[in-house]
Amino acid sequence: MDSKTTTNSLPEVLFDGMTIPPFPPLRVSVRQRFEDIRGLCTRPDDVIITTYLKSGSHWVWEIICMLLQGATSFVKEGKGSQFLEALDDLNLINKMTSPRTLNTHLPYRWLPRKHLENDGKIVHVVRNPKDVAVSMFFHFKETGDFIGSEIIDFDDRVNGMLSDAPNQPYGGWFTYEKDFMKRSKSNIHFVHFERLKRYPLEEIKRLADFLRVSYSDQLIFHIAEKCNFTSLKEADDTTKDTTMCKKNVHGPNSKSIFLDGTIGNWKEYFTVSQSERFDDYFCEQMQGCDFKIEFE
Repeated sequence: MDSKTTTNSLPEVLFDGMTIPPFPPLRVSVRQRFEDIRGLCTRPDDVIITTYLKSGSHWVWEIICMLLQGATSFVKEGKGSQFLEALDDLNLINKMTSPRTLNTHLPYRWLPRKHLENDGKIVHVVRNPKDVAVSMFFHFKETGDFIGSEIIDFDDRVNGMLSDAPNQPYGGWFTYEKDFMKRSKSNIHFVHFERLKRYPLEEIKRLADFLRVSYSDQLIFHIAEKCNFTSLKEADDTTKDTTMCKKNVHGPNSKSIFLDGTIGNWKEYFTVSQSERFDDYFCEQMQGCDFKIEFE
C-alpha cells in the first residue's frame, strides 16, 4: 500500500490499482478491510447497492429502504451506517435487523463472495460520466480534506476521468463500469440515474419488482415524492443522523451531499474541447459494450 498526502495532510490510500478515500478503517489496513468485506457472511434477504462515486447511491438507498419497509419514513441512521468501507467496526452490521441495505463503492471483484455465489440481490446504479465528473469536482472541493482535494481546476478533473492510471478513485469510471456491465445476471438490477430522475414511478416499480416486495401505486407515488432531491436535502439537514458520515466519510464541515441531480448539468462546465475529448475517449473505451448512457 502506498499513500500520497493531500493539501490537508490526510493520506490517500492506494491499493489494488485504485485510489480510495482515506476512511479510518482503510488507514489502519486497507487490505484487511477489503478481505473482511469479501469474506462477509451475508443474509439471503440482504441487498447490496453498488455505485461509482457521485452516481446516486444515497438517493437509491433511501428508495430501497422505503420499499423494503413498505412506508415512506426516512431511516434516521442514514446510508453511512451500512457503508462497508467506512464502518469503524464491520461486525456492527451483524447486529442490524433484516432486511439490510448494504452499500459500497468497491468494484465487483471485492464484493462479498458468498453474496455473489448465492446470487444475492445487487442493485447497481449508473450515471453518465460527464455529470459524474462535475459532481465529483464540486464534492471534492467541498470536502477538502478527502480524496481529490489537490484538484483545483475542472480540466484536471476531466483529464483524471480520461485515464486508467491507478491514481483514479476506485480505478476510474470506465474500468469500474465496464466490469459491472460484463456481469449481466438476473440477481443484478441496473438503475440508470437519468431514467430514475425522468420516470421515477416506472423505475421505482421496476426496482420493487426486482426486490419482490408488494406495493400499491399510492406507495410508489409517495416514495417518489419523498425521495425527490429537495426532500432528500431537507431530511439530510433535519432528520438524518449524519454523525458517522461526517466522522468517517465526508468530513466534519461538509454540507449536504445532495446537489440538484440535474441531468446534463455537465454542459454548464465542459468546454467544447473537453466534451469532444471526453466523447472520443468514451467511444474508444466503451466499444463493444451493449450499454446505453444518457448524457442529456
